[in-house]
Amino acid sequence: MNLKQKHLSVLLLIFSITSFSQNKKALLIGIDGLQYSEIAKAKTPNIDKFIIKRGFAGGINGEDSEQTTYSGPGWITLLTGVWNDQHGITNNDGSKLSKAPSIFSLIKEHKKDANLVSISTWKEINLILKNDLYKTNFATVGGTDFLSTELIVNQITDYAPDFSFVHLDDVDHIGHTYGFGKAYTEVIEYIDALVGDIMNAVNLRRKKYHEDWLVIIVTDHGRDSKGLSHGAQKVNQKTIFVGMNREGNDYFMNSDNGKTLNTLKEVEALIPQTAVVPTILKHLGVPIDLNWKLDGKPLID
Repeated sequence: MNLKQKHLSVLLLIFSITSFSQNKKALLIGIDGLQYSEIAKAKTPNIDKFIIKRGFAGGINGEDSEQTTYSGPGWITLLTGVWNDQHGITNNDGSKLSKAPSIFSLIKEHKKDANLVSISTWKEINLILKNDLYKTNFATVGGTDFLSTELIVNQITDYAPDFSFVHLDDVDHIGHTYGFGKAYTEVIEYIDALVGDIMNAVNLRRKKYHEDWLVIIVTDHGRDSKGLSHGAQKVNQKTIFVGMNREGNDYFMNSDNGKTLNTLKEVEALIPQTAVVPTILKHLGVPIDLNWKLDGKPLID
């Protein structure tokens, strides 16, 4: 190889690395109130494609991080990477504002031209984060799961946001109305079909544009034994799940041995909700600042 060829090879390598870095995308799919143990009772061919591990909501029982297993604290923790002793959200009141910066702000701090999207069927999520919503390129406050799915599919297909979040609410709504049973299983299968539509859009982008998509699927809380309510520091209500469309690091892959969970300490030894934000930041190449005081660590290397 002559000198000119060597220079060309180096330039191609730099271009390849740069292009790969610029093509990293992350998507967070949030399914409200989906009990992990109920997934196996439904036909979920799309959710089943994710590598799923159990995790926990509600902070650490008895410590400053302890928080109710309501949707407000859960989703804000998932989108800020900290528990309520930092973000200050203790209930579902959409008039309260998060005291902690969300992932949208953290990404923008690193990349000012990042394309960010937040689509939430449950309007309170984006209301609580409204101070950060001006940093997004597209956001919604309320709607239906069908509409939210159509919107995120369109955003992925046409714009491929650097980071996007979509929240789906029907599972939680049916749970509060009927508890576990036929209706709950059927709504899981409906949501699974919507997840399939979203992943079809992701996979088309991956194939056509060679983009590197990290997709995380997660829920905000578990439910009581009948599936009707949540909010307490109970094993079922604290047990959530975190799924990824790829293998994670040893921390993720070895976090859950599948054993029956009997105590809060056993639940709190699983992956915390706070791991989602640092995982997304890691994938997007955003350096994690210690001053952010994130309460979790990445699930990928």
